[in-house]
Amino acid sequence: MRVVVGELDAAWRSVRDVLGTAARDYGAAVAAVPEHVARGVTETVARAMDSDAANVPTLRTAFSDLSGGISTTATSSTYVAGRDLIDAVDYSALRRTGGTTSLGNNPRFEDIQRLQGFNGPHTITTAHEVDAVVTERRPALFRGFEEDRYLEAFVAGPVRPGGGPTGSGTYATPLEHVALRYTDPTHKQDLATRQARVLRMALRPEAKITTLRTLESERSRTLAQVARELRALRDIAHPTIEETARRNALMDKELTLADIGQYGALRGWDAIDGSDTFSNKEWNILNPTALLIQR
Repeated sequence: MRVVVGELDAAWRSVRDVLGTAARDYGAAVAAVPEHVARGVTETVARAMDSDAANVPTLRTAFSDLSGGISTTATSSTYVAGRDLIDAVDYSALRRTGGTTSLGNNPRFEDIQRLQGFNGPHTITTAHEVDAVVTERRPALFRGFEEDRYLEAFVAGPVRPGGGPTGSGTYATPLEHVALRYTDPTHKQDLATRQARVLRMALRPEAKITTLRTLESERSRTLAQVARELRALRDIAHPTIEETARRNALMDKELTLADIGQYGALRGWDAIDGSDTFSNKEWNILNPTALLIQR
């Protein structure tokens, strides 16, 4: 299969143009890259992603241990701790094979979740047990739903990731009044109806949390290193097949890391705290197995 270097360069330049110098996040531009380009950029054989997921070590902890000895009568899932996969992933394979079993609007993010083992179920628990794990650093989180059926589907699982200013993932806020706004865009429902469409949640005590500012700074350093490697490869007048493949892989890596939710999940973070950046204090949950939902 022919490596389409010129076509990929043109596509990537178009992404750069869409982003502009003031862009905070590249996620919206990633979708602009033609799928046929992503499929044709390299001859690297796609690895089976689920085989990696099968090797992820799991941490099985009874929920009573997490909540200070409080026993639960609700459904308890297995928390899966993430690993740093940023330099272990075949990015070209990830971009080619993503989306075969997609639940949401970002199939590649879901593939990253599968690689990490983040695609398992959340835990359904009680108000008392959520209270037991809430701290100032790890507040209770709220998510509002426009219809009852959306709330029930979320509770039943699996969690369908979405998108937003913090990249791919599942959004929630520590401000209940903000979550209430999402339950009634028409402003016609009574308060009791709106309150019934808000879920209260928390993250497990062992969940790995980073702030959006910290993650953006870290990602900038990673992308700078990728850019340096790409410049060096582009300066080669007559690249070998291996050098061309490496160049294409780096471009796929750059496009994948453009979505900061994908970057955070590849680093093994469970959640991104954006409360010091956004007025609605929103969080992005990358790993549903770290999530406790009050019912």
